[in-house]
Amino acid sequence: MLGMLWILVGCDEGLLVRPWPENGSTGTVDTVEDPNRSGPELYPDDRVQSPVPPSVAASMRAIAARGSGQPDVFMKIGASSTVSGSTLYCFAGDDVDLDLYYDALEDTWLYLLEGDAAGTTPFDRDTEAAISGKTAAWAISGDPSPVDEEIAAIDPSLAVIHYGTNDMGMGSTYESAMPGFYESMADLIDGLMDQGIVPVLTGISHRGDRTSADLWVESYNAVIRGMAQVRQIPFIDLHLAMDPLEGHGLASDGIHLNGYSEGSCILTPEGLEHGYNMRNLIVLEAFDRVVKVLQGEEAALDDVVSPIRGQGTPDAPVLVEKLPFADRRNTADSMYRDLSLYTGCDSDADESGPEVTYRLHLDQETSIRAMVLDEGDTDIDLHLLDDSVSEAGCLARAHRTLEGTLPPGDYAFVLDSWVDGEGDERTGEYLFVVQACEPDDDDCSEWLN
Repeated sequence: MLGMLWILVGCDEGLLVRPWPENGSTGTVDTVEDPNRSGPELYPDDRVQSPVPPSVAASMRAIAARGSGQPDVFMKIGASSTVSGSTLYCFAGDDVDLDLYYDALEDTWLYLLEGDAAGTTPFDRDTEAAISGKTAAWAISGDPSPVDEEIAAIDPSLAVIHYGTNDMGMGSTYESAMPGFYESMADLIDGLMDQGIVPVLTGISHRGDRTSADLWVESYNAVIRGMAQVRQIPFIDLHLAMDPLEGHGLASDGIHLNGYSEGSCILTPEGLEHGYNMRNLIVLEAFDRVVKVLQGEEAALDDVVSPIRGQGTPDAPVLVEKLPFADRRNTADSMYRDLSLYTGCDSDADESGPEVTYRLHLDQETSIRAMVLDEGDTDIDLHLLDDSVSEAGCLARAHRTLEGTLPPGDYAFVLDSWVDGEGDERTGEYLFVVQACEPDDDDCSEWLN
């Protein structure tokens, strides 16, 4: 079982987040020997390609070592934009111009072009694991599932996954659709990893069709990025890559990308003003980074960045040092049951199971969305506390999502295990994500305390 994910995201440009001073840890970690380290490398939201420091490179090699797939074959998993002939297909044709990226990407392009995906190249393979309008749940449904069928057909070692846009519409609200999306994506990703296939996760792009949906895109991307981070696998920030393009690289429907009239694999400055061209470039770059690591050309591609620090205990809480933030833990591993009835929130819910504590300092007024995601019988609830870190200091609590605006100050998030009427502690894994809300997101405009 995977568990819950927390993501913190800040709304305001220039948001500053720092650890509480009594913990004495500031700045960027220079070495993986940091004694306060308790989690993987954080994936920042200011780079299109997630970092590949030594720990991520080691993770990818460990995944690949479990399988025996063809090293030069990747599979495509997704929906309409994956099915589109404008996505990757053109790399198998004649209209390819790598332009300024020729020296950097030619070797990987030609290497993958030689891959045998059931008689064709992986670029122009019509994958069984992508159909327009489908979701991550569809990809792993059935026996065999579409993903299983594609694996059996082409025996890949890599997979590029792109879900989220259709998944957002699978609930009464974008928030209610998130748990199902998370659970399906987690099962899909872990199933691939178990078979020795390295997943490359792709975030979703802007939504020009509906403002309400666009305000939730970064929350879905925070979860996707978080799922990649906790597994130390690659993430491509499609949303960030499309930011500078006119109309964010979207077609007239406001959902799909647009393409250059001379071809979507024309990677000249003119071509890269279009959505599909930019997507093809960044996916090829991601493949290049993975291939270099798996083929032993590079021990790592980036220096060590900031790992998660803090143990999640009352005396050594996990430090939320930057937004967005994501972390995965298991409350069953905690020995602490200090908080049970959150009286400050007028709650009579039995939260006497084990808990994990996080600390956040805000230098300025910030609108946030915090989410906790879990699976199965696990039931972890989310509590926002003031700097007393006490039951009476509870400011807000929720089963899944807390969103609103906080003034500057010190706060604690406590992820606590609910205890049912039979006395069973619903402990388990969770993903915790905190992010800053998008500007003008009315859901985050009310004060949280």
